[in-house]
Parts: sequence; structure tokens; C-alpha cells
Amino acid sequence: MLNLFCDNENIKYFFSLFITTKAIAQSDKDSIRCTEYMDLFDEYEYRDTLLARIYADSIMYYAEKKNSNWLLGRAYQYKGLYFQDRSKFRKANSHFYKSLSYLRKAKDAQGVADAYGNLGNSYLYIDEYQKSLNSQLLSITANENILKGNPIGDPLLKARRGVTYALSNIGAMYGGIGMYEKALEYEFRSLDYEIEAESKKGEAISYNAIAKLHKEFGVTDSSEFYFQKAMKIYEANPNHYGFSSTLMEYSSLEGANLSEERKIEMIKQSHQIRIDMGDVHGEAEVLVKICTIYFDDLSTNSLSIMLKRCYEIIEIEELESFREDYFKIYSKYNSRLGKFKTAFFALESYLELNDVSIEKQRTHDLIVGDVKYQLENKYYNDSLQSQNEFAIQETKHTRDIAHIQNLVYLGVIGFIILIVSLFYFIGSNRRKNRLNVILSEKNTVIHEQKTAVDEKNQSISDSINYARRLQAAILPTSVQINQFLPNSFLFFRPKDVVSGDFQWFEKKGDLIFLAVADCTGHGVPGAMVSVVCSNALNRTVNEFELICPKDILDKTRDLVIDTFAKSGDQVTDGMDISLVSINKKTRKVVFAGAHNSLWIIRDSDKIDTSQFEERRLMKGKKRSLIEYKGDKQPVGLYAELNKFSEVEIDLDKNDILYLFSDGLIDQFGGDKGKKFKSIPFKKELLENCHLSMALQKTELVKTFDEWQGDQNQIDDICVVGLRVLS
Repeated sequence: MLNLFCDNENIKYFFSLFITTKAIAQSDKDSIRCTEYMDLFDEYEYRDTLLARIYADSIMYYAEKKNSNWLLGRAYQYKGLYFQDRSKFRKANSHFYKSLSYLRKAKDAQGVADAYGNLGNSYLYIDEYQKSLNSQLLSITANENILKGNPIGDPLLKARRGVTYALSNIGAMYGGIGMYEKALEYEFRSLDYEIEAESKKGEAISYNAIAKLHKEFGVTDSSEFYFQKAMKIYEANPNHYGFSSTLMEYSSLEGANLSEERKIEMIKQSHQIRIDMGDVHGEAEVLVKICTIYFDDLSTNSLSIMLKRCYEIIEIEELESFREDYFKIYSKYNSRLGKFKTAFFALESYLELNDVSIEKQRTHDLIVGDVKYQLENKYYNDSLQSQNEFAIQETKHTRDIAHIQNLVYLGVIGFIILIVSLFYFIGSNRRKNRLNVILSEKNTVIHEQKTAVDEKNQSISDSINYARRLQAAILPTSVQINQFLPNSFLFFRPKDVVSGDFQWFEKKGDLIFLAVADCTGHGVPGAMVSVVCSNALNRTVNEFELICPKDILDKTRDLVIDTFAKSGDQVTDGMDISLVSINKKTRKVVFAGAHNSLWIIRDSDKIDTSQFEERRLMKGKKRSLIEYKGDKQPVGLYAELNKFSEVEIDLDKNDILYLFSDGLIDQFGGDKGKKFKSIPFKKELLENCHLSMALQKTELVKTFDEWQGDQNQIDDICVVGLRVLS
């Protein structure tokens, strides 16, 4: 033994074995940690969003460390679920696709089935109903293929559960587009699976879904019947989140056999379940419904407590979908208190968000109508095809019988004709076969070329749409801007799918930075430049901590030039921009611009006309428009680079600021097909400056659309208007 350990070869072997064993142990430890964090995510998914995010990130960290296809597939699944819970459905969709890719590589059949189900859900949330349906059908097929292998134990339960979820989600999809009969068909199929699996909670979920569909139908007695069946099961497990949904939906069922006291009791119980579970999203949903339905019956103190809690949840959890209803209720609440100024501002916020909702609903209705038409047409065609196939088969059968009889009668004559014609047909068939081979080869080449072109076009289209989602993710929305500048509007209309124009917003301490930029070009090239320029602005403020607009533009120009210089070519792309910093406390605005201007509308009696050139001042009836011009140089490589200048402006009450690109001014239209130009634009703003910012936007969009008419849009459009003090 002593000699064995003294031998150098043996020492190397045992040392290598020790290292390998230790690595395997560490690797197994990473896998165990992943599964532990998955369990923790499941526990805290609806109770604590911060912990859920930490656990999802931890799963991803150890999955990447382990470099296992299966773990990476599950890691992207959990990250997608986190984004889905946060209503960031497009991000969730992207993660579910990555999950599907890794689980396919891992050859995890159940994981692939789950991934299709998750994709179906995310597509449903973003109104892509056809893709949602296709994904759920793929999930059903994948799960049924697993069931064909006669699994037992946990694999059997997971596959059954996968089919159930997919059927229920397809029912939800059909319900979302108003095809209630198809929705009920799938929900009842889902219920059959739940009963077969003896899953009481699953039964209750299906009963609740069926009751809600009957509620949409207006069939009160059937709806109440299924709500009661769900309630009976949930009463054995009162803290289930599905019970909260059933209580709320049942209590608001018109014509239900419930007293007012019982309805209020059910609503309170629904609210308490959400609180006990730590489901803040659900708690906000219940609070909004309570305040909406029982506003006139609630005391001022109760409303105050509920609205305060609701606002806390919306702000902390960033639940943008509840803001519209919240501001509507908050406006009514302040009107009750006699705080009409606050009520007015809340109403303006509601109207702004409502405009967005109306546009989204119009888009949703168009999509739903198209999908509904396609599906109904498909079912009609399938039914027609089945009838046609039956008629064809019957006709064919009759024809076959007649054909046999004719063969008997004409057999002898046919034989003679066959002998005579044989030689002719042999020669003719040879020529025909040669021609068919040539045509087949040509058709194959044409088909391959068409397929290649279609794939290329689809790839380009997918890439551009993905670029649009990426660009939208980095640009601030009007809702985000309204959070700090509530009296503002954003008119943003790209010429193409992606835009060279963009709005930029940042808050540092007491200062609010706002800009409208017009990058070189539009479409994909313009969008790529916009990403570079937007990133440079972010770095200038957050990394280099500059707060003077002129310094921000100087540094941004340096960063843009440095970025494009890495290509080795002399790239002159950049942007024109209007940039302001706003300090509400000191009531000051500082402006710097590159080619683009800042317009301010102010009461005429508060303007010292001697300070402004005539061409920089347009007088209206009671108010006038002042123009502050930017420097005549872009933010980018230029023949003569000078330092940017800035101007400090003291704000007066009711001053309105406008920042814009040149897309609206340069648009061709009208009876003579000429440009809109800046003077009509100024007149339009002066005529409507007495209106709220939301209505100003509505009037501006209406005027622009009427001017453009049938003309093609020639450039991206971006206009921001805001009233800082009021």
C-alpha cells in the first residue's frame, strides 16, 4: 500500500479522481439549488413579487452555471412566468420561446408541452388569438402523445393537467373573441379531465369559468348554478385564489338570488383572501371593483383608505392597467370632497389613459373581428368539406358500379381497340414522361426559389417587428411621462414600423429632463441611430451626471461620434433635438437645441415684446407663442463643431411648452398637396391652447389627419406638449 501511494502515476490518478468527484458534487449541488429555488418561486409567485424575481434570477444563475439544457429551459420558463405576472407579456413571450428551444434540446416531452401552453397564454394576453390557439393545440397534442405511452404516477398527472390547462385556455381564448359556444365546448372538455383526475380544485376552476361564460351570455340561472357548484368545493379550501374570483364574479351577477348583505359579505371575503395570500395584484383588482360598484354607498373615510391602498399597490407594483379606473374613481372622490382642482387633474389623467384604452380597444376589436371571421369561416368550410366528401364518395360508388358493367359489355371491343392503340400509346407516353420530367424539374426550382423568397421576407418582417418591440421598450410612454408631468400629451406616429424620431425622459432629484429627437433617416436605419443616441443621452445624465442641457448635448455628441467612429468609416449620422430641464420648485426651464426649437405659449400681457424679434413671436387673441431656436448644428459629426448654447426661462402660470420634430411640419397634404409648414402649426396650437392637454392632442391629430388625407406619410412624427405650472 505504501508503494502504491508513493508511485507518481497513482498519485496523479487519485488527485484527478478527487477533483472530478468534487466537481460532480458541486454540479449536483447547483442542480439541487435550482429545484429549491423553483419551489420557492411557486410559493411566493403571487405573495411577494420581489422575492419571486430574486428566485427567478437565482434559478437562471445556477442553470447557466450548470449549463444544462433542461435547467435553462425551466429557468427561462420561470423568468417568463415572472414577467407574465407583471403584465409584461411580450417579454414573457420571448422567454417562453427560449424555454421551448432548450427543452426541445433536452428532449423533455412534458417540458415542451408546458412551453407550448405558456406561449399560448402569452399570445392570448397580447391579442394574437390565432397564435394562441395554435400553441394550445400543440400543447394538447404533446400531452396526449405522453398519455399514449401509458405513464403512471407524477408523469400521468402532469400530462393530464397539461391537457386540462390547454383546453381551459382555448375556452378563454374563444370567450375573449365572443365565440361563447366554442368557449363552453372547450371548458366542458376541460371539466371532464378534471373529474376523471378527481381534482376538486380543478373542477371548481372549470365551474367558475363556465359560470362566467354564462354570465357573459346573460343566462343568469345557469351562471348561478355553476357558481354555486364552484362555491361548494371552495368552501372546503377557502384560501384558494380561485375562491376570491368566484366570490367577486358571483356577487356582481345581475339577477342573482343574493341579498345585498350577502353580496357585501362575499366581496369582503374576496378582498380578505387576496390579502391573506399576499396577492397584491388581485387585491388592487378587488379594491377597484368595490370602489366602482359601491362608490355611492361607501363612506368618505372608507373610500379614502381603499384608494390610498390601491394607489400604493399601483405605484409599488407598477400596475399600469389599473391607473385608468383608479383616476376615474379618484376624480369622483375629490369632487365629493369639494377638491375640484385635484378632481380636474385626476379627470385629465383618466381621459388621457382612456384615449389610449379606446385606441387599444379599436385595435383589439379589429383583431378579434378578423380572427373570429377566420375561425367561423374555417368551421363552415370544414363542415362543407365533410358534406362534399360524402357526396363525392357516394357518386364515386355509383360510378364504380356502372363502370364495372360497362367493362363487361365492352370488354371484347376494348380488347381489340387496346391492341390497335397499344403501339401508339407507348410512343405517346414516352414523350409525355420526358416532358413531365422537364416540367417537374422546373416546378421544383420555382418552388424552391419561392420558398426561399417567402422565408427571407418572413425573416425580415419578424426582425423588423422585433426591432419595434425593442425600440418601444427603451422609449418612455405617455403614461410614464404623465407620472411626473401629469398635464402633458405625446403625439408619436412613426412613418414605418420602427422610427428615427424618439422622445426621451429622465428624472434626477428636483430636475426633470425631457427631449424630442429626430435622428438621421427613418425606418430601420433611423431606429438604429435612435438607439445609439438615446443610449448616449442616458449615459450623459446617469453615468457622467451632467445636468446642464448644453453640457448634455456636448457630451452626447462626443459619445455618438465615438460610437460611430468604431466602424472605421466616417459616419455623419446623428440627430436634431430639443432638450429642456424643468425645475418645478424654482419655476425655471433651461433649453438647448440642435436645429430644433422650443415653443412656449404664454398670456400676451405677461410678455415683454421688446425682448423678442418679430419673427420669433406670434400673437393670438389672449395668448402668444414664443419661439426659442436651437443651435444650427446637429448632435453628430459636423464640419464645424461648436459648443452648444442654452437659454434659461422663468415660467409663468399656465405656460405651455411644445417640443417636436420636423415630421408634422414637412408633411404634404391639403387641396394643393403642399407642406403643412410651421405657421399653420403655430396657429393650430394657439387656437386650442385653452383646452386640456388631452383635448389639444385630439384636435392636433384630427387636423393633421384631415390635412394628410390620402397622401403617404413622408417622415416620423413626434410632438410633446406640457403645462408645467397651473
